[in-house]
Amino acid sequence: MATQINQLGSMMAADVLAWGAAVIGIALTASAVIWVMRLMRA
Repeated sequence: MATQINQLGSMMAADVLAWGAAVIGIALTASAVIWVMRLMRA
């Protein structure tokens, strides 16, 4: 039982890390796009 809980925990941790990386990547991409659009308008 303990090994199952441990496996589930590590799977969830990997999921959270993947989601966090995706969110940060999307945020960075969005800010980069906004920055480039601002530069082109200036």
